[in-house]
Amino acid sequence: MSSGRDLLDGLAQLTGIRDARRLEYSLLKTLDDIYESVHIWAIPLDAEGQPRSLHSFDRKHDAVMTVPFDPEVPPVPAGLLEQALAVGQPVADVDASGRQVSVFPMSGLNEFSICLAFAFDGDAVNESLDSRLVKSFLSVYRNFVSLIGDAQTDELTGLLNRKTFDDNFRDLATLERNAHRPGLPEDRRQAPDPEETQIWVGVIDVDDFKKVNDSFGHVYGDEVLILLARLLQQSFRDDDLIYRFGGEEFVVLAEVAGADLAAITFERLRRAVADYELPRVGRVTTSIGVTRLRPYKTASAVLDEADQALYYAKGNGKNQVCLYDRLVAEGVIQPSTFEAGEIELF
Repeated sequence: MSSGRDLLDGLAQLTGIRDARRLEYSLLKTLDDIYESVHIWAIPLDAEGQPRSLHSFDRKHDAVMTVPFDPEVPPVPAGLLEQALAVGQPVADVDASGRQVSVFPMSGLNEFSICLAFAFDGDAVNESLDSRLVKSFLSVYRNFVSLIGDAQTDELTGLLNRKTFDDNFRDLATLERNAHRPGLPEDRRQAPDPEETQIWVGVIDVDDFKKVNDSFGHVYGDEVLILLARLLQQSFRDDDLIYRFGGEEFVVLAEVAGADLAAITFERLRRAVADYELPRVGRVTTSIGVTRLRPYKTASAVLDEADQALYYAKGNGKNQVCLYDRLVAEGVIQPSTFEAGEIELF
């Protein structure tokens, strides 16, 4: 185990971060530096307490690696996660291979909880886990996540807000993303092959939303927006970014392997919305414009392309997904006048 200086360095790095997506990297890297011979995982859980994925720090790539949580091969003994959440305190047990496994619950992060798991194998016999140190560090992490989350998320839906999109778009445009993860290409909640993926931008707009507000009131209009936010979160991976731009407009930046899969992905979302029947309001539909994010293209240029595709969808029947490049190739819209690398003054 390294000295307490690693913890102080980790706290200094953590409190200097203003991007919620990078906080987990700092958390896992700091703990990995302190407990060098221990396997450490962060396990996000959904609102029902079910594990969603498994995150760990990869020293070789200096990145947080994410894989699906496999209930058939869990990293912790059966029932240990549930026990930790039930008592709200760290718990420990020995798994089938004889490893000592400790789980620390961390609740209070929006509607989700996270558990940290530490597994000591034969190479870590001289390591000791300072529960108080870990709990204190997690408290700082939780408080800082909440602080940043309040500034970066939309109050109604809990999604990222427009300001956050503007703040981090430069990193996205230069493709400075976290390392991709191996997964099943047919499952949108698994990460596809990094050699084949591209970032696609989808602008989603609720059709005839004004009629919903005028006919049923803003409370029911808000219910529609909350429903759409939930369906968006269910349709895309944890690493994909989902924003509410205001009103009834949402934006998604998703890593997808090619135009065909991008069309399928956003079409799946469109169907999920159209098939859902809300009390009193009934069914609503969405129109979606999609474009590919190319390196060094400005936010204005990318959003202009997606908006052109969206306007075409709305003007030609609504309740459909339109890809900008395909519309240009078909000659039904004109190419955007924005150029890649064009400087934005505002």
